[in-house]
Amino acid sequence: MGIFSLVVARKGSKGLANKVVQLINGKYVFEYSIEYSLNLAKLINVPIFTVVSSDSELIETYCLSKGIYFIKREDRLSSDTCRIEEVIYDAYTKVGKNFKYISLLYGNVPTRYPDEFLKAYNFLEGNNDYDAVLSMQNVEKYNPSWMFEYNEEILPLKEKEGYRRQDLKQFMIHDGHTILFRSDYFINFIKNGKKDEFMYQTFGKKIKPLINNKLIVDVDTKSDLILADSVLKVMGEFITDNNG
Repeated sequence: MGIFSLVVARKGSKGLANKVVQLINGKYVFEYSIEYSLNLAKLINVPIFTVVSSDSELIETYCLSKGIYFIKREDRLSSDTCRIEEVIYDAYTKVGKNFKYISLLYGNVPTRYPDEFLKAYNFLEGNNDYDAVLSMQNVEKYNPSWMFEYNEEILPLKEKEGYRRQDLKQFMIHDGHTILFRSDYFINFIKNGKKDEFMYQTFGKKIKPLINNKLIVDVDTKSDLILADSVLKVMGEFITDNNG
């Protein structure tokens, strides 16, 4: 049955205009996710079907030139209020084939690590009682204990919860890198019109948080773009150095 690997790359963005078609090291931001998806097929012994869903003509032209399955996203699925679950369901049903897993790849995350996907895939293969895997990171210095309600006039009063990061209660956050889930659960959830009362409930009832400490950049602002550029350059130098 294989894996349905969906790259979502909406052209609109409020934080950074046309963020997925910005250039980093001579490549469009969206290219990194597409190339990552295509290369995963070389690492595991299961079919991976890469599909790109976008409303961008540039991305459509890119995919057609490389023989990549492209779905032109309708206007109703391209607004910033559209739920990602609707986009996934639309793409999956239009392809019209059955897959064991669905892998969701955001087109604005150019920093990619194949080993993290393999960990997620191997976990689900070995644990049938789990429905999905989400990559997570410790929030580190952005711990809620050190956060304040937004106020431009005065710093709100807040009880002290500790000065040392290691003494604080740990929190984790989804980093946008890996979302892998069983297609049967997801499709049935959507078809049955169930309401997701909890975060990520449409992906699974029992979800494995896969913790990592990789440098993952979700490009939403100009600052993110600069950071991603720097990270990718370091990653390239690291790979070159370790391959002689």
